[in-house]
Amino acid sequence: MKQLSLIFFTILLFLSGCSEKHEAHTQAVEEKIEPEPVAITDYTKQTELFVEFDQFVLNQESTFLAHFTYMDTFKPFTEGYVKACLTYLNQITECFDVDSPVRKGIFKPVAIPSQSGKVELDITVEQGNIKQTHKLGSFQVYESNEKIPTHAEQEEDDGISYLKEQQWEVEFATHIATKKLLKESVSTFAKIEVPTNQEYFLSAPVAGIVTTSRELGVGSLVSKNMELAHITPLLGQKEDISTLKFELKKAEINLMMKRDENERVQKLKTRNAVSQKRIVTAQQNYKIAKAQYENIIQRLNQFDTSSGSKVGISLKSPIDGKVVKQLALSGSYVNEGDSILHIVNPKKLLLNVRIPQSEVSKVTKPLGVELILDDNSFSFNVAKDTKFLYFSDIIDPKTRCASLVFEINNPPSFLKAGIGYAAKAYTGKIVKTLAILKSSIVNDNGLHVVYVQVGGESFERRNIETGMSAGDYIEIKSGVNDGEHVVSKGAYQVLLSALSPAAAGAGHAH
Repeated sequence: MKQLSLIFFTILLFLSGCSEKHEAHTQAVEEKIEPEPVAITDYTKQTELFVEFDQFVLNQESTFLAHFTYMDTFKPFTEGYVKACLTYLNQITECFDVDSPVRKGIFKPVAIPSQSGKVELDITVEQGNIKQTHKLGSFQVYESNEKIPTHAEQEEDDGISYLKEQQWEVEFATHIATKKLLKESVSTFAKIEVPTNQEYFLSAPVAGIVTTSRELGVGSLVSKNMELAHITPLLGQKEDISTLKFELKKAEINLMMKRDENERVQKLKTRNAVSQKRIVTAQQNYKIAKAQYENIIQRLNQFDTSSGSKVGISLKSPIDGKVVKQLALSGSYVNEGDSILHIVNPKKLLLNVRIPQSEVSKVTKPLGVELILDDNSFSFNVAKDTKFLYFSDIIDPKTRCASLVFEINNPPSFLKAGIGYAAKAYTGKIVKTLAILKSSIVNDNGLHVVYVQVGGESFERRNIETGMSAGDYIEIKSGVNDGEHVVSKGAYQVLLSALSPAAAGAGHAH
């Protein structure tokens, strides 16, 4: 019995000693809290700097992890010279530099402060034509590690981590949310049409056999007065060559007679030997005879008699354009008035925009149209190549819409006559408002979401409310503040990083 009591007492002493040791170890761990490194993000027009470094301590090393990114490509610096400078209150400056990155984008100068107290920190990068200094503000150089203030409890970080090494490996970009002049628009529908004076149906002036040029086909470009086809009339037609030549001979004889008569009357007029009525009659008869003669000459010139293989009427294009349809085959018979070719000038097109009845009052001074093409858009603004023609506010009883019409000179090749597009018509009202690029918006379960860069490797998810849009930009009514950096390329990768950091790529490897 005494032996059991002794064993039990020994176990209690052991457990008590373990508990004391555990508490002592826990207290030691809690007391040994490392201070958090400093992390700063700074921008210039040409460069972005994201830098991390330990708190400055007198005569101790503090290594900078300086991540440098080109702002035009959002890719890392692969070479360059980086200098970190500390300026003390006595205006003495100490600089610590490196002449190359340890790996792409990351430079590691090491600072060893020689004085304690306040310092101003600048970091400069030089590469090619680029020399940018990032002024990062004031910091404290502590006399010892024990002087560095620590915080036992760190605030929970709700941000999304997306590392520079991940950003550099994908298509990534940000832009600054800022106020822009946006044009108010009306969502509607637009149809591409051909102006009536820019299309032509080449028709047969007489019945006969049509022969088109060998090189001619649908899509062929033609120029004004270019010969496109030839018609050989059948015998007995009113435009028979022999008949025209006979009429020409009669017209020529008649013209000579009327001309001689007119000249004789003019001579008598100088001697006052003729009446005024006869003078007027002679002049009129001469003019009529001349017109008849010229008319027959013009009709006869339509016939090509220069070769034995082609005898008939030459048909020429009255406009510059393109053949969009061939309506009669070469060698076929056509009746008088039949269409042979359909020619359109592709250098001019009309945009007929339908304005819903409920939106007509908004249109004051039409400024252009934005066509919606799948996930992209194309804007036509009233300027050199886009002309506002008219706005008819008469409502079509079938469509309940009014017509807003623009003329486009030298339109892009994707525009085809007869095709309709979803569109936005600029009404004439211009508003200065906060805007971001449309490419920034991600559809997340039906919500419009953007990702805002709050630090070099930290992002926030924001639900936004949008307003009017124009071109590549859209109005932001809430969710983003003026001056914030919004992800415009690679937003989906940031979304993946928020859902699963492993899905977006690897972590730090400094």
